Amino acid sequence: MLVLLGGCASLSRDQRENVFPPDPAEEDINGVFPEAVYIKTRTQTFNTYHYYILREGLIWYKSRDGKKEPLNWTLFQKTGLPRNPWRLGFNKPERIVEISADADELAALSDEGGFYRFCFDMIITRKSKVWFDRQGWPIEEQLFLNKRTAKNTAWALGKRNSHALYYEDPFGNQHHNGTQEIATTYVLLEDGQEIVYADTGLRSDFSRNYIGPERGAFKALAFSASASTMFVMNDAGEMYTRIADFDIIGCDPMLFKYTYIPYKSDIPGTNYFSNLTEWGLPAEDWRAQPSIPLRGKAAISRHITILQNGWGNGARELRVAGLNEEGETGYWYKAIFDGTWTFKELPLYLPPASLLQNTGNTGGRGETLDRAFRGFRWKGAEKEHEVVYEIPNFNILEGSCKLRVTRGDETCGLTLYPVELWTYQKRNFLPGRNGPPKMFLVTIFLDENALAGLSESFAAFIQEQFGRHDKKLFQFSLAAKNNFCLLQNSVVTDQVIFLTDGTIPDDFTEFEDTWYLDYSEAAAKYNSPELTVENQFLTPEGIKAKIELNKGLRERFKAEISEAERLKLLGFSVDFGYLPLDGIARLSLLRFIDVPKIRTMTRFGARIVLLNSAYTRRLSDVQKWVNQKSIDLLDLRIACYAELAKQLPKEGRIVSLPPWYSEEIAAYWDIAGFPRKMRGLFFSPQLYLTEDLPAVLTFTPLETGNHAFGWNLTAGPSPSFTLFIDPEKSAKTIYARKGKSPGELPLTIDCVVYINSTVKAGGFEQTAVEWSFAPFTRESSRGIGARLTFDGEYFEIQEHPPIHSNKTIFRGKAVY
Repeated sequence: MLVLLGGCASLSRDQRENVFPPDPAEEDINGVFPEAVYIKTRTQTFNTYHYYILREGLIWYKSRDGKKEPLNWTLFQKTGLPRNPWRLGFNKPERIVEISADADELAALSDEGGFYRFCFDMIITRKSKVWFDRQGWPIEEQLFLNKRTAKNTAWALGKRNSHALYYEDPFGNQHHNGTQEIATTYVLLEDGQEIVYADTGLRSDFSRNYIGPERGAFKALAFSASASTMFVMNDAGEMYTRIADFDIIGCDPMLFKYTYIPYKSDIPGTNYFSNLTEWGLPAEDWRAQPSIPLRGKAAISRHITILQNGWGNGARELRVAGLNEEGETGYWYKAIFDGTWTFKELPLYLPPASLLQNTGNTGGRGETLDRAFRGFRWKGAEKEHEVVYEIPNFNILEGSCKLRVTRGDETCGLTLYPVELWTYQKRNFLPGRNGPPKMFLVTIFLDENALAGLSESFAAFIQEQFGRHDKKLFQFSLAAKNNFCLLQNSVVTDQVIFLTDGTIPDDFTEFEDTWYLDYSEAAAKYNSPELTVENQFLTPEGIKAKIELNKGLRERFKAEISEAERLKLLGFSVDFGYLPLDGIARLSLLRFIDVPKIRTMTRFGARIVLLNSAYTRRLSDVQKWVNQKSIDLLDLRIACYAELAKQLPKEGRIVSLPPWYSEEIAAYWDIAGFPRKMRGLFFSPQLYLTEDLPAVLTFTPLETGNHAFGWNLTAGPSPSFTLFIDPEKSAKTIYARKGKSPGELPLTIDCVVYINSTVKAGGFEQTAVEWSFAPFTRESSRGIGARLTFDGEYFEIQEHPPIHSNKTIFRGKAVY
């Protein structure tokens, strides 16, 4: 039985039984391989259609007219597999498991999860008619499915280029697609609610995403894409479409002009210069499609296709395989903006299991990622208590959200439009969810009649803070995770609105230095059961096997540190390559030139590059710090396990760790015998200071994982400031003492002390910090090199190595 999939669609694992003719006029659809998948591309140069089938891991093809390609089925490029003898180091797959096509491009997925691309039309930036195993900018690498995306519902290639010619923005203005191409690989995840994507102009990963219909609640069963237009359907036959790619949704202000202010352009999309006009935002949301009328024996299946068939957004055809009233096979089709479906009869094979059983009802829905945040504005260490800021529906994926500003009994409503910030970083994490914050550029709208009924003073406050920036493109920046967001005016950099979901402290002064630190895959891997031994029955050989696994993890951490260094170097290269040119352009007549897009690029180029530079430097430094701590702990673990292996009998036993060893650095404070509370004095080098500077320092185990690799001390009964102590290599020193107490053997360890950068207390505590730490922090903004000593009674912190004449910072006595 012939199985056919056509019309610029993709093969997903649940579509291998479907039959779609690629063109209603196509008649010769018989005689091809049984149980094959049939898709097509079109080459612009010769207006020739190519058809492809995937069979037993190989790609076969033929041409519709046979002028330039074979009329009979032939192995594509002679081998049926992606090969490129001219590309050094080309990753040769041995089996292709899925294919997709759109416009002039064929995409193939190998059994190892790697993507390959073959394009027929020529453009300036790449060759035509050769296989590519790499994509992305500024570094080309192969695109792979990862653990998260491998278990997908479907994937599809969508390509917006000269075939569709132009895009129509929400204001009705047409914009030429340009001389290049926008090729997007869309993946509908297993839950059917989230769509991730990769773009050939971005780094090769699937860390970016689109929110599904109904703010992500809609659970799609089927997916297809063409010319940047997505088509989804659920188990009840409810359907949505949306046109969206990285450029269309507003994420690329270095190459495109955007505006939120409606206007009309008189330049048609057939004119290249319409590409240079402002693209209207916000981009189109999901569009509900009319249901298919099912009467008699009529039914629809889970197999859908969208194909491009002309210029502009409306040149898309939707197809759904199914049965008509008489129960005959074929497919329902309509133009994307039409309201009526038509049936075309064809001898398709549709297994009963592929037919939807829930049509006419409401399909499945899931939870959205919408979160409610509440917080305040901070000016340095000062919190503005009188005004409360609330976002009731922030979604980390994408989409607009509301901002409510309340003072007393008055509330003003605004709308935020965030778009994700472009980055040159390759991300093996999900920004904002299991990694560092997700960065957005934000445009703010004052809601209609937002100022009506407000007092004069509150209306003036809203106007000053937000109203004068109404609809001003990307005036604000936003950093967000699942449990917080930071909103900041791009000009007023000494103020920030800090909002949380209530699960973390809302004190920004305690938070600002730690917001990247929960990005620690290292900690998660380090604590995995297969790498640890406690309370497990093991033989010496079993422990040795664990040691080898830990050594492997250690090498992986070292590789990640090298990658972090490369990321930092890449950031420097981008800064050095772009910023001087941006400055020259801004100070010369070049700023008026937009072919090439110098004027467009310099509008936001410097800001985007600098934001990326700060973000990647911080992320790189944190990753190196966290990974080095993991390496230090692994070294200690390997040494401890090696000693245990020598002590175990050959037949094995339940393993117990020695009391002077811990898997966590925080425990070494107690193992060392340091006191949990110390009462004493801070010392100052200023001789004219006559006040005593008393303080009580208390060791505080941290409840969060933000500082999993150090010790925390707080001062006073109501902490006025905190010290974070990075023990560096001290865990090894403490372990080597084999549990000896400071009374038996006085303890001295070297470390680095960090203090809260924004102290907000007054009185003695404020004085203590200012006079005792200021001389040292002026010399070292990255922390104070220190030596901690304890003899069982007296505890001391000294500057080490000493630079100042008075090296003592704190001296106190243990309180038991």
